Amino acid sequence: MLRFFSVLSLPVLISTQAFAQKLSIKNEVLQPLSSATIVVLSDSTVYTSNPEGEAQLNLSQTEEVSVSYVGYESKRIRVSPNDDQLVILSASSQQLNEVMVEGFQSNSRLNKQAGSIAKLSPSSLYRFDESSLVNAVSAIPGVRFEQRAAASYRVSIRGSSIRSPFGVRNVKVYWNGIPFTEPGGNTFLNSLDLSNTSQLEIIKGPGASIYGAGNGGVIKIKSTDLSSLSNASQLQFSVGSFGLLRLSGKHNVLNNNSSLTLKWASQESDGYREHNAMDRKTVELDALFFPDNKRTISASVLYSDLFYEIPGGLNPDQRAINPRQPRPRSIERNSSVSNELFLLKLGQEYQINDTWTNTTNLSLSTRDFENPFILDYKRDNQQVFALRTAFEKQFSIGGKPANWTYGIEYQKSFFDGKNFGNVNGVSDTIRFADEIESVQSIVFANLNYDLSDDLSITAGLSRNFLEYDIERTIDKINNSPQGFVKDFDAVWTPRLALSKQINSKLSAHFSVMGGFSPPTTTEVRTNEGSLNRALQAEKGVNYEFNFRGATFNNKLSFDLALFHFRLKDAITTFTNGDGVVLFRNAGETRQNGVELSTQINWLEDEIGAVKSLQTRLSYTYHDFSFENYTTGGDDFSGNPLPGTSPHVANIQTDLSFDNGLYLNLTYHYSDPIALNDENTFFSRAYNLVNLRAGYHGKIGGNSFELFTGIDNLFDVSYSLGNDLNAFGRRYYQPAASINYYFGIKLKLNH
Repeated sequence: MLRFFSVLSLPVLISTQAFAQKLSIKNEVLQPLSSATIVVLSDSTVYTSNPEGEAQLNLSQTEEVSVSYVGYESKRIRVSPNDDQLVILSASSQQLNEVMVEGFQSNSRLNKQAGSIAKLSPSSLYRFDESSLVNAVSAIPGVRFEQRAAASYRVSIRGSSIRSPFGVRNVKVYWNGIPFTEPGGNTFLNSLDLSNTSQLEIIKGPGASIYGAGNGGVIKIKSTDLSSLSNASQLQFSVGSFGLLRLSGKHNVLNNNSSLTLKWASQESDGYREHNAMDRKTVELDALFFPDNKRTISASVLYSDLFYEIPGGLNPDQRAINPRQPRPRSIERNSSVSNELFLLKLGQEYQINDTWTNTTNLSLSTRDFENPFILDYKRDNQQVFALRTAFEKQFSIGGKPANWTYGIEYQKSFFDGKNFGNVNGVSDTIRFADEIESVQSIVFANLNYDLSDDLSITAGLSRNFLEYDIERTIDKINNSPQGFVKDFDAVWTPRLALSKQINSKLSAHFSVMGGFSPPTTTEVRTNEGSLNRALQAEKGVNYEFNFRGATFNNKLSFDLALFHFRLKDAITTFTNGDGVVLFRNAGETRQNGVELSTQINWLEDEIGAVKSLQTRLSYTYHDFSFENYTTGGDDFSGNPLPGTSPHVANIQTDLSFDNGLYLNLTYHYSDPIALNDENTFFSRAYNLVNLRAGYHGKIGGNSFELFTGIDNLFDVSYSLGNDLNAFGRRYYQPAASINYYFGIKLKLNH
């Protein structure tokens, strides 16, 4: 029996019986898919699945067959009588506009959806140094992934990091279908290793009509790629400059009724700067169960133990003398982070009947966080419960197809935080302690309707509720324990979009969507002990045009976005005289932008010496500025937003040969970036070149890969993850100089 599912991408399950093999093909919600093609390579016999997704193979011996489906990469497998095999076909990425995305609705091709949506496949994630996501994510136009220390991440989507001196805020992150961003608005993305990320999708701009708070956008992560791992084990070892050592392993067992995947990873490094070491260990277990043709049950268990040192920001003079030095007192105070996470996720996809489906996911997590810093010493503990369920109905209006989705998302967290004095890196007398209960709920609905064969309309609406109940249990600063409830008014966020298929190769889209982003608990409960009661939520409206298409016989594909975003009560940072980062509402911002992605397939030849040659070009133009921003007698109206670069370009060229050799070349350019609201300091413009080369080989029925790479090939001096509005001009977090890595992967097929 050969069954095709599309749970994470498109699985293909083959169960052979003597002389006859039955094939069954299904999509992501386990509905039949017809017209999959199976070719027996020895005699070119062709089989095709029927409308029910089934086909019958008649084989008398072990044969090599090619399995293909439109929009997915074909794969060759060996089929033996009485064997059960599960083969996964991954979605093809030969054309940008044809990429399958989830976006604001069920899986569909990008040219069918309005709004800026980008997707990184496993091949995109693994073409760089695999110790972080920085280079892969930063190749997306409008997105900037920063790494201030060895594992201190910050993500900016269309300027959303202005309020993030550290960590990931103003962006909603999902992992395996459940919110990874806790209801207090903080996301510890650095708890995840690359092995916990096989596919990454980014929605740029407000996604509140479906996903709630976060004007910056939405990041959706799927952790396991069965297309490269089904019934196989993979081991990886790599070493690199500045003490990098990475070990990881993956193991999958797949059969007719279930899939079980175990992954582990260990990564450590000394870091480019002094006092910049990191050590992260992760273990993940993923399970899929197929009890019947209508139901898929999923479960994930994730454990992450992360430690990293914080070298701190430097002022211009310190950077000029020695960019590798830490901020004074960082070593003495043991400035660092320890972050331990345990997460359990359960889910189900259920085909209720021919028109209704339901997807439900829930999770429980607990986190222990410890952060000695120059100014204090923090110990936090948090438990989070999350639930998301969505019902989807396929129907018709006036004979035209329509899709209706509605659901709820609910999160509740219990946070226990204590701040101590820091004496030589050891916690001293407690200064204050808080217990915070955060509750977030979203009710959402989305309707997509085809007005005609080439014109569709989408309308979405959500109601968002958020409450922080803060109780100060200890207050040694003011000797007056207190508490208050910060209840944000319920927010209705709409979205309206039109999509027009101009011809078979070109589509145009328009969307207008509202968004909001309340202050996080970290912004309300500040490190110096105050409770910022006055801080208000940001609210904005985004207007966007998208054009997608392909030309020159599909050799060139493109995705162009033009947007205008206005934000009220924008939250920005400032630093007091003690160097503590605080937050305030900064009036309005005006954000105009152009973002372009192109892909050129110069050559595709399965039998030639040169197998493929491909180039991707992305370009970003952002004109972001303050409006009506006056504070302390200073008027910053008209100033460019700090943390955003007007012009950014990224070029990737990939060359692969029939003998297994490959070469990946990347060029990245960034304009200078304003570092403070006053625009008196800017970072340098920089040009980066990264290179990776490798060889894919086989040993018997197993395969291996040898790879080596050079990052920052021309040894450019630049800062990655600048500290905005920093006290004492400590804006700069110098990035690594030229560095090297080498590794090997071994894949053993069961």
